[in-house]
Amino acid sequence: MLKKKKRPLCRLAALFCAAILCLPLAACAVKKPEDTTAPRITVPVGADTDPAVPSVTSDTPDPGTSAPETAPPETKTPETEAPPVPRDKTLTFLACGDNIVHDAIIEDAAKRANSTHPNYNFYDMYQGVAPLIAKADISFINMEGCVGGPSFGYHGYPFFNAPAEIGTTFTDLGYDVVNLANNHMMDYEEAGYANTIAYFRTLPVTMIGGYTKADYDDLRIVEKNGVRVAFLSYTTLINFARQLPAGSDYLLPYAREDDMTRQIGHARENADFVVVSIHWGTEEEFSPNAEQTRLAQLCADLGADVVVGHHSHTVQPAAWLTGKNGNRTLVAYSLGNFISTMYYSQNMAGAMLSLTFRLSPAGERSVEEARIIPTVTHYSLERDGLQIYQLSDYSEELAKKHGSTLQNAFSYDILKRYYNVIPAEFLR
Repeated sequence: MLKKKKRPLCRLAALFCAAILCLPLAACAVKKPEDTTAPRITVPVGADTDPAVPSVTSDTPDPGTSAPETAPPETKTPETEAPPVPRDKTLTFLACGDNIVHDAIIEDAAKRANSTHPNYNFYDMYQGVAPLIAKADISFINMEGCVGGPSFGYHGYPFFNAPAEIGTTFTDLGYDVVNLANNHMMDYEEAGYANTIAYFRTLPVTMIGGYTKADYDDLRIVEKNGVRVAFLSYTTLINFARQLPAGSDYLLPYAREDDMTRQIGHARENADFVVVSIHWGTEEEFSPNAEQTRLAQLCADLGADVVVGHHSHTVQPAAWLTGKNGNRTLVAYSLGNFISTMYYSQNMAGAMLSLTFRLSPAGERSVEEARIIPTVTHYSLERDGLQIYQLSDYSEELAKKHGSTLQNAFSYDILKRYYNVIPAEFLR
């Protein structure tokens, strides 16, 4: 009988130990079928653990606990700025009266010449009002007489021709609009008129009142602060009834109703505001005549916003007119003389018209803050030392030294009386 082969004792012991050692290893090797994700290694900031021995976490939650709710990633809504609120557009306007360069003014400017103004120094004569001129968004002045060049000679009354330095003084002061339509525009006939137009076209200003036939209907628009202002100019008279020769390329802007109707209508369609300059009225009168009131109402009915008048050499009233469409039109019938060496006290009292144009986002237009600023032209007993003052800066002491005292009674109180024709609402 065959005997069963006996296994050596040592071999049995080895098998037994191997079985015991393999049991835990087999148990650790078993994974859930769905757990195929590699472990994440995280090192929390500020953890007390040794950074060389990272902790091991599993993506699989403990089956005995509920998975913590994970907050969705924070999303930021881009901040959107509120659309800007539409604002009104505004523009300030300043108009000055007759700038009449008499012989004494030319002579005084020559005496005051300096390194900055080597031939004629007109600039210093305007320093009493210069800040107001510079501050306005648009400043306007009426240049009475020609700037026709040296070939005619430089003269005052009755045939005015000023040196070119008067024009550069305007630009240095900050004027934007210069008017040429007045009774002295033909003092040197076609040549003087043409030269004056040509000269002001060389300057950085908008020149109105001097035209060729080809450009007469071209609108002169000045735009500032997003506001467009159209400027038109007319005269009712020219000295000695001088006319241009037949076939001339130039045109004289008389205040003809058909021209005014066409041009103001055109300006109304293409600009936000319309300013009309008119040389009209009767010299030395303090009230407008029938022609002035008729033309002023015509401008209002046609939709003009402002009418600036000159010629009387005196201050005349300012007033609001109502146009046929219910619109309001501001009329300054005469701003008087801005600078001159005329002899009488009423000719020394002048004015500046200051106002604000306002345009709403809806296109509504208004003229606001309208006021008349009284001015005084001062000259010495020798008819020199020309200076323009605001009346508020003038004094009785200066009035006693005024050259006009040689011709008539002259005092600070007399000057103030010339503004009684201005309604109180404009003198605040």
